[in-house]
Amino acid sequence: IKGAFLLSIIMNVSALPLHPSVSILNHNKHGIVALEKPEGILSHPNSKNEKKPALLNVPYDFEGEYYFWQDTQGNDQKAWLLNRLDSPTSGVILIGLNQVIKDAVRVAFEKHTIKKIYYAIVKGRPRVVVGQWNQKLKQSSRTSKYKSPPKLAKTLYKLSSTSSKNPQLSCLSLEPVTGRTHQLRIHCSDNQLPIIGDQTYGDFKFNRQIKQSFGVNRLCLHSGSTSVSYNLNGRQHEFKAESAMPETFKQLMD
Repeated sequence: IKGAFLLSIIMNVSALPLHPSVSILNHNKHGIVALEKPEGILSHPNSKNEKKPALLNVPYDFEGEYYFWQDTQGNDQKAWLLNRLDSPTSGVILIGLNQVIKDAVRVAFEKHTIKKIYYAIVKGRPRVVVGQWNQKLKQSSRTSKYKSPPKLAKTLYKLSSTSSKNPQLSCLSLEPVTGRTHQLRIHCSDNQLPIIGDQTYGDFKFNRQIKQSFGVNRLCLHSGSTSVSYNLNGRQHEFKAESAMPETFKQLMD
């Protein structure tokens, strides 16, 4: 990937048709772009008639899993979604600006050379400061996504801080080793550490108390960093993007 192609990537990054609330955290010459996704923004539209805002203000191809549009010169452009975040989750999300880098990052996901760290504010405090959860994900009666048999999932966790509130709140650093749907939210809930603001697996009564006391009415789960080790043209490359913990999280812990 050289010359004019690299220049076109740089130009494409600056001209991405982002939703106004979405910003660029980092990008590289191969066409990986890390975006900061706010809570409430979709990774991609759920249907062609979707009314809720998504990362890019352009159409989305569901089969190819990419956004598409024409630039100011009338050239066709695409941005492939490299990973997803639930709508209520904020933080780092990756897109790729060409098929070559899309394929390289997909291989990295298959080979587990991707590392993602999330921050979560939860009710309670883990008994062990650093540990891991190896558990099957229990089905939720509140979501239609869990009709298939529960699958084993692995999450590494670390206690970052605790509050002096009663009941106690904790800030956890979470690393999903497997990539199951709602994995972090279910694991926290199943281990009596429901994430604040989780409307599916959380403590609904406590969520209401938090909303009344602090005005916080969001899922307190944030994608803090994503690093990718990928192979391109026979060479190994590294990419990393970080997103600061939201002020809302800090206010809850203070």
